[in-house]
Amino acid sequence: MNINSIDLNLFLVFQAIYATRSVTLAGDRLGMTQSAVSNALKRMRERFNDALFVRSADGMVPTPVAERLIAPIEEGIACLMQAVDQGRTFEAETSSRIFRIAVNDIGQLVMMPELLSVARGIAPGVRFETVDVSMADARQRMLHGQIDIALGSWESMGPSFYQQRLFDETFVVLMSKASPLGTRERIEPDDYLAAEHIAYRPHGTTDSQLQQTLERAGALDRRRVVLTAAHSLGLSSIVATSGLLLTAPARLAKAMVASRADLHSVEAPFEVTPFEIRQQWHERFHQDSGNRWLRELIFGLFHERSSRELVSPATRSK
Repeated sequence: MNINSIDLNLFLVFQAIYATRSVTLAGDRLGMTQSAVSNALKRMRERFNDALFVRSADGMVPTPVAERLIAPIEEGIACLMQAVDQGRTFEAETSSRIFRIAVNDIGQLVMMPELLSVARGIAPGVRFETVDVSMADARQRMLHGQIDIALGSWESMGPSFYQQRLFDETFVVLMSKASPLGTRERIEPDDYLAAEHIAYRPHGTTDSQLQQTLERAGALDRRRVVLTAAHSLGLSSIVATSGLLLTAPARLAKAMVASRADLHSVEAPFEVTPFEIRQQWHERFHQDSGNRWLRELIFGLFHERSSRELVSPATRSK
């Protein structure tokens, strides 16, 4: 197939359909009508002699051929975007760029509302998409330019990624005010272990600090976990209507308490080593002016100084 015979705009349509699993949503993203997107897809199907996407109850599902094409197509688009951006300054006031951010629950519920509010005042045309993926998928998508920044309690993504500490976080215990422990200002270790629990383990983060603390206290095997949750969605309702305890990051628990008057939080009965909330980005976009604008905005909004600032020469920041 001769590349000169292909309209390169078709690859933008391909990427949008792959990301949204929808012809309609792809059109919304690209500013195209549904019929124009459908026509572009028809042309790509003819070029590659493959359906590329098949309609299903879950949307437009990519075929094996499409799955093989997506990585090089997205990497190529990212390289072109970076080339276009080189030599010119990102103009926040007039830009219509879409920033894609990999977030876990702390980033989504605690940080995104403030980031969006401030960013809209500075850059009214800029748009954001949050992406919920595993750490392995986040690394791969950042490498190929599909994600700009990973934001939250992510572990270090490796030597080809920059990372920047924003603040330290720790755990608190969330409970229903109607529970036997709901009126207390503190919880004793024995009461904590006598209760039933929700273990909160979302994508891109870990409760390893909590696990290590319980292990040091000889209590790891004594915590009775009834529910292991990958997301915070719905957890506030579960806690409020049950006797289950949820040990969660303090800022996340604060957001839950603020949304429901029937919840109460106290400090964890064990001393848990704080963990870092950070932003990370791939080295290929370190000099990208738009990416730099975003991470400087995030740093300005959320950075809190600490005696535990990263000083190792092996740790790279902005």
